[in-house]
Amino acid sequence: MLKKSKTTVLTARFHNGTVHSVTQEQVDSSRATRIVDDATRFLIIKVNKKTDNDNLRLCLAKWMRGGMVVQNTSYTFFGFSENHVKNGRLVFFREDDVWTVERVLQQLGDLRSVFVKSGYGKYSARLGLSFSSTVESLDVPNEQALKLKDWRAQDGSLHSDGCGMIRDSLAAQVCSKLELPSDTSVFQIRRGGIKGLLVRYPDKKFDKFCGLTRRQMASQPPYLIAYRDSMLKYEGGPTMIELNDHSSSPPSARLNIQFIILLLCLDISREVFEQMVKDQLDIIGSIVHDREKAERYIRGELDAADTSTYNQDLYALLLAKHDLQEPYVQWRLKQFQKLQYDSLRNKLNLRVEESCRVFGVVDEDGILEEDEVFINLPGRTGVLVRNVLVGRNPCYSPGDLRKFRAVNYEELNHHKYCIVFSRKARHSIPDTMSSGDLDGDEYFVTWDPALIPKRMAPPLDRAPALSADTAKRNMRSRSDMKQAAVDTFVQQKFGGLLGRMVNEWTKAAEATSQLANAPLPQALVPLIESAHDIMKSGDDPAELQRKFAALTGKARGASRPYISPVQRLRNMVPQQDLANIDKFECDPALILRDQDPGLWEDFTSEARSVLQQYNKALSVAIREDADDGDYEASSEREKRKEPRHADRVKQQYCSDYFGGGNLREQFRQRFRASAWYCYGYSQRKQSFAWLGERYLNNIRARKQNRSTRLDKRGETGTLRWHRINPTNLDF
Repeated sequence: MLKKSKTTVLTARFHNGTVHSVTQEQVDSSRATRIVDDATRFLIIKVNKKTDNDNLRLCLAKWMRGGMVVQNTSYTFFGFSENHVKNGRLVFFREDDVWTVERVLQQLGDLRSVFVKSGYGKYSARLGLSFSSTVESLDVPNEQALKLKDWRAQDGSLHSDGCGMIRDSLAAQVCSKLELPSDTSVFQIRRGGIKGLLVRYPDKKFDKFCGLTRRQMASQPPYLIAYRDSMLKYEGGPTMIELNDHSSSPPSARLNIQFIILLLCLDISREVFEQMVKDQLDIIGSIVHDREKAERYIRGELDAADTSTYNQDLYALLLAKHDLQEPYVQWRLKQFQKLQYDSLRNKLNLRVEESCRVFGVVDEDGILEEDEVFINLPGRTGVLVRNVLVGRNPCYSPGDLRKFRAVNYEELNHHKYCIVFSRKARHSIPDTMSSGDLDGDEYFVTWDPALIPKRMAPPLDRAPALSADTAKRNMRSRSDMKQAAVDTFVQQKFGGLLGRMVNEWTKAAEATSQLANAPLPQALVPLIESAHDIMKSGDDPAELQRKFAALTGKARGASRPYISPVQRLRNMVPQQDLANIDKFECDPALILRDQDPGLWEDFTSEARSVLQQYNKALSVAIREDADDGDYEASSEREKRKEPRHADRVKQQYCSDYFGGGNLREQFRQRFRASAWYCYGYSQRKQSFAWLGERYLNNIRARKQNRSTRLDKRGETGTLRWHRINPTNLDF
C-alpha cells in the first residue's frame, strides 16, 4: 500500500455571506500542495448546503473580482476541482511577490487551453489532477516519455483508453523507492497533464511495442514510459511520475443492490442471494461471542482495503485477548455488529469469496480473442481458466455485465492482479461495461458458477450526449472565465441530481417484476450516465434536470403493491437497537493498583481533573460534527478518511497523555491507563476510560500469558515483563 503523507491547509466555512470558523486541517499531499513553499497558502472554503444560490452568486462574483479578506489576510480565487464541487468547496490562495495564482497554475501545465476548448467544467476536472492524493516517485524527462496512438476499434472507440506502458527496469526502481511489492505490475499515475495507468512490460517487449529499431535505441536515451493520446489531458506540467494507486493482491469483492438487480434480470435465482444473506448473517450473529469468527471477519474487512480506525482498533482489542464480556469490549462488538447489519440491509453488500476487484488493462500483445480475458492472481487462484462474469460499478443495465472465458497464455504471465481485455472486438470492451475505460477503473470479476448467467443481455447501445448546444455555450464562456466558474459551481455543487436519479432508478426497478428491464429504469440509464460525466461533457444541468423531471413525471401514478426480491433480501436482516453499557465493571486483569498504590492514587486524582476538560472538549467536537452535516455528507468525509472532530479530540488526548517516550514515561503511562480505566468506569465514561487503549491492550495481552509486570524496550522493541518494584528501577 502506498504510504501517503498529509499536509496542512486552512479551511473555513461559508453561509449566507459570512466566512467563519477558520482552522487548520490535515489533507492528503498533492501536486498542488507540494509545488508551493507553504501549503497553508491554500484556503478551502466549505459552503453550507443551505446557502441561498442568489447570495452565493453575489459573493462569488465579488470574490472573483477582488478576492476575500479572512482574519486580516487577503486571498485570491484559485479554482476548484470536480471533487471540490461535489463537496461544495472552493479553493483560494494567499499571494505575495513570489507566489501568485498565475505562477502556480503555470507550473501545473497548460490548463487554460482546456477551458478555452471545453469550458470550465472540464477545466475543473483537469485541475483535479493536481489535487489528487499522490506520492512522488521518479522524474521522467520529456525526451524519455513516448506518446503512442491509441488502439482503435472498427467503430472508432478506444481499446486502450487511458492505458500506457512502463519499462520493467524503471518499474523496479519505482517499487524500490516507494517500498511496493517488487512484482507490482500496474501503476495508476499522474504526470503533468497525463493521467491513467502504466502497465509493466519486460524491457525487450517494451521496446518492441514502442516500435523502436535497434539503431534508434542505440542513438538516443531509452524511453522509460509510453503514454497514449487518450492519457494526455493537457500539455506541460511537472515531469515527475506521481502514483495515485497500484495493483496488489485483491481480497474478495462484494455485490451491491445494482449488481443484484441486474443478475436477477439475467435469471440468477433469488435463492442464490438468499443463501448468501443467510451465510453472512450467521457470521455477523456470532461476532459478539465467537472470538475466532470475529477476528476473521474484521480481518477480512481490513484486507478489503478498509482502513477504518474503528475497525483497526477493534481488531487490536481482540488480538489482545480481552474478555469478550468486558463491558467496553462487548459494547464495541455490539456496535460493530449493528453496523454490519445496517450496512447489509441498506446496501446488500454481499461478500463473494470467489471474486475480486482489479484494474483493467489492454492486451498489447494482441493475443486475446474478443470473448477472452487474462487474469493472474498469484497466491489465490493463479491464472484463472474458466468462465468469469465481469462488471464495472456503478452499472444500471443488464448488458453492462459481460461473460468472458478466462484463458492462459504464457506470453501474458507477467500481468498480475489485473484483468487484460482483448483489442480485437468491433467496439471497445471496457466501454460496453457502463462506459468504462482503462485509466484506473476497477472491474468486478467473479468465477463463482452460481453467479454466472447462462443467458446474457446485449451491451447497451449508448446514445450521444444530451445537449447539442455545448459548443455554443463554451464559446460564450471563453469571454469570462471567472463568470464561467461562478455558473459551474452554483449549478453543480454537491451533485444532488445524480443521487436523485440513482435513487429513482432503484425505486423504479424494485417497483415491478421486470426490475431493470422495465421502461422507466431503462430510460433513466442515459440520464444517469450523463449526470456522472456532466462536469467533463459541459451538458446543461438545468436541461438534464428538466428531462429527468419530465421522465419521472410521466411515470407517476398509482401502482399495485409489490414486494421486490431485493426487498425480500433486506427483510431477512434483523433490526438491532444501539448498544449501551449497563454495568461498568472493571476487568481485574487491567487493574494495577497493588503494584504501586501511591502512583495509582496520583493518576486517579489527575483523572478527576482531566475528565472535566475532556468532557468539555468532546462536547464541543460533537456539536462541530453535527454542524458538518450542513457542509458535506458524512460518506464524503469517510471516503477521504478524514477523522471526525470527536476523533481528533480523542487522538489529541491520547497523544498528550499516552504518547510514549522513555522507559520511565512509558511505565507511568501504563499505570495512568489502568487508573483512568478504573476512574472512567466509576463515572460511567467509557470513552475516557479507554483513552489508554494501547496500554490496556498490552496489559491484558501479558496477563493472558500469566505475567504481572512489564518493561518495554522502545516502541518497536521487544517486550519484557518482570516481577519488580518500579520504584527501584534506574531509568
